[in-house]
Amino acid sequence: MNQRAVLTVGALVVLGLLLGGCVQWMGQDALLNPMSETPAEDYIVAFKKLPNDIEATIASYGGTVRSILEEIDAVLVSGDAEFAAAIEGAKGFDALIPDVYAEWLPQIEAIEFSAEHIGEDEGFFGYQWDMLAIDAPGAWDAGYTGEGVRIAILDTGIDPLHPDLAPNLNATLSASFVPYEPLIDDYDGHGSNVAGIAAAADNGYGVIGVAPNAEIVAIKVLDGSGGGNFGWLLEGILHAVAIDADVVNMSLGAYMSHNGYVMTDAGPVYIGASEIAEFVNLVKKTVNFAQQQGVLLVASAGNDSMDGTGDAGWMHVPSDVGGTIVVSATGPIGWAVDPMTDLDVFAVYSNYGPQIDFAAPGGNFDPTVPNYWWDFVLNCSNGQWYSWYAGTSQAAPHVAGVAALILEKNGGNMKPSHLKRELRKSADDLGKPGQDPYFGHGRVNAANAVD
Repeated sequence: MNQRAVLTVGALVVLGLLLGGCVQWMGQDALLNPMSETPAEDYIVAFKKLPNDIEATIASYGGTVRSILEEIDAVLVSGDAEFAAAIEGAKGFDALIPDVYAEWLPQIEAIEFSAEHIGEDEGFFGYQWDMLAIDAPGAWDAGYTGEGVRIAILDTGIDPLHPDLAPNLNATLSASFVPYEPLIDDYDGHGSNVAGIAAAADNGYGVIGVAPNAEIVAIKVLDGSGGGNFGWLLEGILHAVAIDADVVNMSLGAYMSHNGYVMTDAGPVYIGASEIAEFVNLVKKTVNFAQQQGVLLVASAGNDSMDGTGDAGWMHVPSDVGGTIVVSATGPIGWAVDPMTDLDVFAVYSNYGPQIDFAAPGGNFDPTVPNYWWDFVLNCSNGQWYSWYAGTSQAAPHVAGVAALILEKNGGNMKPSHLKRELRKSADDLGKPGQDPYFGHGRVNAANAVD
């Protein structure tokens, strides 16, 4: 497993851009974010069929229900070691999984700016090479902006006061599943950046998103440190289904192995092979349920230059479990020096393999070139701020945004399989012809998608 100290899972070095135009470093983290075990009293209990009197059932074994995940026949429970030993005798019991706290983040033509397309009046649009790479202006010129489409952002929250996010944020439907951070406010910046890439508003200010009139919903499943319990991810996906989200973006991922280990900054920690397998099965079950309800799920591929066939037996969850659209990252190298440079270079950090469905702009990284952060993706951050990020976390919301444009064109009612087919037909095939391990079916193209 390659580790690059300058990267994070979901973001590279982050640069803050003040509204006044000053650039300021905002810090950097290690590539593999730490995972730590949740205290033993937090569990996910799965049943073959959820008992009707689930709260009474759990109580009879000495536990307390924290959340009922009826759609996947599971509950989040607090209980002691005696509960853990006893619950296996419950009718219909299927699995007991520690509710682990994990760190989940760690050739195109030059398009002239034209007064006709709506991005032109955004103050920082000149830095948004990513919108040109996917020809978002071509889609806007055709009249498609994601109007009427709801995108759920499962992440660290969203800054509800950000001038580029507030116009499109549905705060009423938004929710936090982080008990000690009950507000949807983003204390990290990652979620706001992801939301902005997908749908920052067309308001003549700051930046713009791929689908600037789409509705965004903050579903907070990660805390201000980028971590979260296994159960929060499941709750978040189910909430997105419950509020009739059309697209779910998951720019997050944790590494775990089939033989029972999860990766921490201190090295592998053993959780249990059966427990890992049961959690992955629950993720699959949750994703499948969402798909059956007509929801498209988009996931970042991960930032460790890992082969999805299983480098050293590690898998990246949720992208490697199946059922989601998995996105790798592309970006220029030296765009600040040569704006005509190739915008579609496969990112040095991006995971790859047969799981990749599409590529999208995530930014690239070469610190030897001047102003190398211009090769990152500029968009919103927390504190009504703008930041440069790079990672497959930034690639995924470009796909979510393009999916929103396709949904708008087709009246908003499409099966996920139909959406994926339209994304595939409209993508620019890069690399080897057909699906390949780096670009999947190609780098998404917004203008082609609505042509």
